[in-house]
Amino acid sequence: MVVNYTEEIHGIKFRFSAEIALRPFVEPLLEAIEHIPAERIKDGFRIRAGFSTFLLSEHNGGFDIAAPDFTDDPLTALNTDLTTALEIQYRQVLLLKKLGVMGDAVHFYDKMAVAKGALEKDNLVMTRFKEMGSSGWQVNSYSYDEKGKAEIDDAAVFEPVFVYKLMVKRPELLDFMCLPYGYTAVFRGEDLAELFDDEGESLIYNS
Repeated sequence: MVVNYTEEIHGIKFRFSAEIALRPFVEPLLEAIEHIPAERIKDGFRIRAGFSTFLLSEHNGGFDIAAPDFTDDPLTALNTDLTTALEIQYRQVLLLKKLGVMGDAVHFYDKMAVAKGALEKDNLVMTRFKEMGSSGWQVNSYSYDEKGKAEIDDAAVFEPVFVYKLMVKRPELLDFMCLPYGYTAVFRGEDLAELFDDEGESLIYNS
């Protein structure tokens, strides 16, 4: 159930909505606001936290806390229901804890280098390269030869694709976007088939 919340910080009321179970994940955001001098808090102030950027919108003597609206165009649209943004953050943090690794942040407006047409294919392999900039992710498809050996498909063209596009195109990849640089994830359809760390060691994780 989504609940409306009001929190007072620096004598200022901040309002937002979220699923009850995800309310604890708002705490880091509220703590970040506590560390902002009151005189700096103004309409349009942005706070980057994990996958999302939150915006303070002045309203009725206080501020609404809004997140990108992932049901619309998150580059321009906002939503005071923080549920989706918090859920993505929760799943990414949960994955890192299960793997026992420290991740590298990815932002919804970062871009991936995606082999043309790869996201429409069943089998995908993605590797994160620090030197690539933006999200660092390169995504390609792979196929099996007549002997059953997996081979990465030749790709003549790589296209820049916003990370948030995965929410519609391939949502199963989204949780893995926060993996460290040098990691490789292999998907067979919607399922994770293999996971390698930056030294090529298998870290298979059955979601």
